[in-house]
Amino acid sequence: MEERKRREEEAFLSLQNLVKVYPNGEKAVHGFDLDIRKNEFLVIVGPSGCGKSTTLRMIAGLEDISSGDIFLEGELLNYKPCKDRRMAIVFQSYALYPQMNVFGNIAFPLTINKYEMPAVNETLRACAELKELFSSVRAEEVAEVAGGRGKEGKREENAAEIFGISLHAAKMLCRMYASSRGVREGIPDEWKAAVEEAEAKERALLAAKNIRLGENFCELDADGKERRVLRRLTPYEIKVKVYETAEKLDLTPYLDKFPKELSGGQMQRVALGRAIVKDVPVFLMDEPLSNLDAKLRLTMRSEIVKLHNRIGATTVYVTHDQTEAMTMATRIAVMSKGFIQQIGTPEEIYNGPCNIFVARFIGSPAMNVFGMQADRDGRLSCGELEIGPDASFLAAHDAFYREQVDRFGAMAASFDEDAREEILKTLSVTGEYSDTKSYKKGRESLWASVKRKLKKLPEPEKGSFEKGVCEQKLGQLRECTESGHTVLAGIRPERLKIEKYREGASYENAIVVKPTVCELLGGEYNVHFDFCGQDMVGRVDAKDKIENGESIVVRFPPEDLYIFDPITGGRIR
Repeated sequence: MEERKRREEEAFLSLQNLVKVYPNGEKAVHGFDLDIRKNEFLVIVGPSGCGKSTTLRMIAGLEDISSGDIFLEGELLNYKPCKDRRMAIVFQSYALYPQMNVFGNIAFPLTINKYEMPAVNETLRACAELKELFSSVRAEEVAEVAGGRGKEGKREENAAEIFGISLHAAKMLCRMYASSRGVREGIPDEWKAAVEEAEAKERALLAAKNIRLGENFCELDADGKERRVLRRLTPYEIKVKVYETAEKLDLTPYLDKFPKELSGGQMQRVALGRAIVKDVPVFLMDEPLSNLDAKLRLTMRSEIVKLHNRIGATTVYVTHDQTEAMTMATRIAVMSKGFIQQIGTPEEIYNGPCNIFVARFIGSPAMNVFGMQADRDGRLSCGELEIGPDASFLAAHDAFYREQVDRFGAMAASFDEDAREEILKTLSVTGEYSDTKSYKKGRESLWASVKRKLKKLPEPEKGSFEKGVCEQKLGQLRECTESGHTVLAGIRPERLKIEKYREGASYENAIVVKPTVCELLGGEYNVHFDFCGQDMVGRVDAKDKIENGESIVVRFPPEDLYIFDPITGGRIR
């Protein structure tokens, strides 16, 4: 209880054990637990169907939460409608209104919602602004603006924009100019007197009503706190916000255009502008760049990060593109089959994957993963490649498998719902979660369910399949502590040392192969080759040109190898 209270107070956006179960019993999100810091750019990344968009929709209030809590600055959001959560969401589809121009699309959220704002006394604030203005401008400058051509409302808005004053003050200034006789060198005394008179009259009214004002001329309540009112923005306030947002996104020249007249990147920026204009502390983005071409996606990626840094909001960004995650994120949460697999900075995720799923998913090209035989001396071998023996690896290996035997043994001894969740998470790491025939066979099919109900047979015990998997893996783990077995070795393409083969030279921790494909990527080559029956890829500098058919030497530096357990998917280190 104390830990939960501490998290509510310290975290900006706290997601505590979020679970989503659909009416058909399908569990889409399993205990999503994460604290997001203020101004952080968090990216949730994973393959399609991993639950990342469902999680985002639960945060936004577009999806009901089966269990768990969401706190924003200590405030519980579970039962708040999405419009009251102080969040803005950008969808994969731009969802622009075709009948509205860019201005109307950006302004739309401001026109339909009411906002809680300080109860400011406009008259006294306008008087204070005019007093300060009179000390810094000349009457000729006022005449040029207030006496310019155009409608009266337009002149007032121009005065507010040029002099940096409120619209109420601009209206007072234009009225005073209209009532004056000609332009003089200095500010007329009657203007100053009019301001003093308006201020004195307003203060007398406030005193009669016993209304107190605080800083910035905001009304105070009985407790001395600023009073806030729920109201709609005025047309001028909306116009100011839209133009400020359009300037940030370089959309000012397109405010009169309709969506059909815009490019994909421009429409994406309009969708971003509609979120930014709401001035909320949290932005939610659901794969906003997936509909753009490769070049535009690269440009918009950097623009979103710049925008995030400029406005200082907290951003939760969902994508299946691990390159977007690596280049944009402050922190990354990697998901698979509804489970969080790892949370960390891009560097931590890339250089220290905690399991085989994260290792394979993060990185482009993907990490090379291949099977190696581990013996009881700490030696690893695969075909012609042999590494070791290594006493430190053997110690880490034995410690890892002892820990896993104890963990699975404890789960098998008292199998409960928590143990079942652990088994499902293990299957999501190894790739066995609902993707293999064995898993589907362990689940009751629709036809089997119908036959059972017709024969009035009892339902199978919940978790019986997962318990069987637990016992099976426990037996396999015990065998690994007693004899040699297969492990999965992984190495990043850029860590492979590739050079042309020289006759008569000796090579350690290396193999000699012929490339199958050499992909030129400008400054470097991706060199594909076969090793132990599977395709692998390495990277070399483009100046070291390698052609198909010539022999190459591929070294596997032991310090750059990642070793994983194929039974649990965990990393041995």
